[in-house]
Amino acid sequence: MDLESAFQSVSKVLFGQEIGQLNEFREYLEEIRLPYQTKKSAVSGKDVIVSLPFYPPDAKFISQDEINSVKFEPLDVNEIKDIDSLLGAVSERVIYCGNKLFGKNEFVSAVDNCTNCFYVSDSHRTYNVRYGAHLSYQRDSEFVFGLSGFPNSKYAMRSIEGIGLTRCFESYYSTNLSDVYYGFNCSGVSDSIFAFNLRSKRNVIGNLQLPKERYGELKKKLISEIADVLKRKKRIFSIADISVHSENGKAKERTVEIAKVPDKVEQAFGKTSNLVFGKERHNIADYGNWLLKYVIKVRRIQGAFGTPAYMIDDLPIVCDISPARIVTLDEALKSASKSIEIKDGETPTITELMERVARVAYFTFEFIDGINDNVIETPSSFTAVNTYRVWDAPHGKNSAYTSAAVYSEYIFGSHFQILNSQFCINCYDVADVMGCFEVDSSNHVRNSYFCHNSENLDNCMFCFNAKSLRYAIGNTEVGREEYLRIRKILLDYVNKELDEGKGLELGIFSIGKSK
Repeated sequence: MDLESAFQSVSKVLFGQEIGQLNEFREYLEEIRLPYQTKKSAVSGKDVIVSLPFYPPDAKFISQDEINSVKFEPLDVNEIKDIDSLLGAVSERVIYCGNKLFGKNEFVSAVDNCTNCFYVSDSHRTYNVRYGAHLSYQRDSEFVFGLSGFPNSKYAMRSIEGIGLTRCFESYYSTNLSDVYYGFNCSGVSDSIFAFNLRSKRNVIGNLQLPKERYGELKKKLISEIADVLKRKKRIFSIADISVHSENGKAKERTVEIAKVPDKVEQAFGKTSNLVFGKERHNIADYGNWLLKYVIKVRRIQGAFGTPAYMIDDLPIVCDISPARIVTLDEALKSASKSIEIKDGETPTITELMERVARVAYFTFEFIDGINDNVIETPSSFTAVNTYRVWDAPHGKNSAYTSAAVYSEYIFGSHFQILNSQFCINCYDVADVMGCFEVDSSNHVRNSYFCHNSENLDNCMFCFNAKSLRYAIGNTEVGREEYLRIRKILLDYVNKELDEGKGLELGIFSIGKSK
């Protein structure tokens, strides 16, 4: 089976029929994918996919298979006397890498950060995926098209954020669903269409419980209508479209004040900054704009019932959900008792049902489970402790102003995938990283600064596309004494900038700019 055959198989499973060729749905499925960039290789001119959208447009890029073709003479540390000479010495070595493959991959194309995948295309940050396209941050899945951040899924299309989908379409912020079309904030739900904020339900349409036979009769008709629209238009209305369809969905958004930083989070920032910068810093809110530069935007707004609720700005599709339909988690669960009406013998169309659903559906970006303590301004948490303005904190501790802290602690100013890491500031898509600052797309790195696409580094700075180095600068091992001398030059500059401006213009995404 190839990728096209897999797409046809998913279409038949979801809609009972083929709906067209995969390439006809490219634009529609790509809408789910988190932002990335396509660049041209400085070596060959071929396309290079990089998983993050922050790299400077005029920087140099190469494909992973071209790394060995880029060679530099060992760095002469004797020429490094100040920050300008340091940056000048490493500037030509700043080459970002894309099209990265790890493990065993077969029949993959237009991918980056792809590990152990089979027949995957137009995707980034995928792990152990078989037969999929237009994916981001997707793992342990098969036969998936247009999914993002929804691990352990199969035969699914157009869904984002959660875990565990089987035969689902347009389902968001949910867990363990099967045979669900248009679901939001559901758990353990099966055989349902237009399901909102439900727990362990089945045979539901518009939150209305139906007899199994009645549900089956309506499902057959509605799924056929969805397939017909997809065949003709190559797209159909989304969850976000439902939220803005009713008159109430046009209400103006009102931002509300957020809570103050907890003392324990302040203490954690002081401890982390002392470890990373050699200087303990206080009043983390003063550094908020700098730390939040690349973080998924989470805000408090006045929700549908006047209560402060969370709004997510940067996730595809769900960022377009009307503020007038957003509520807290408690309000969402209570709203699940509201359902549409379907009269005996009535066979409404999918469009008619969407209009009815728009009047009863509410949306929440909160997911709270496990034992949590001192979790402030953190919409998604599972057994988290001492977090502030964190988007997603499963087993996260002592962290703030970051997209995620997944099995991690003392994380600040970092973007999306932060896994099994500690004491990091401004790190991006990393795993098993400790004591680092401005490290991107790397694994197993310790006490390092301004590194990209690297593995097994210890006390390194400005290392790109490197492996197994210690006391290295610009991919050149310089010894402990020289490394510490030059690290002092760097940290003196960093601390001076932070003292004066509460931020730093220099970063892993800015050192690659043309001079």
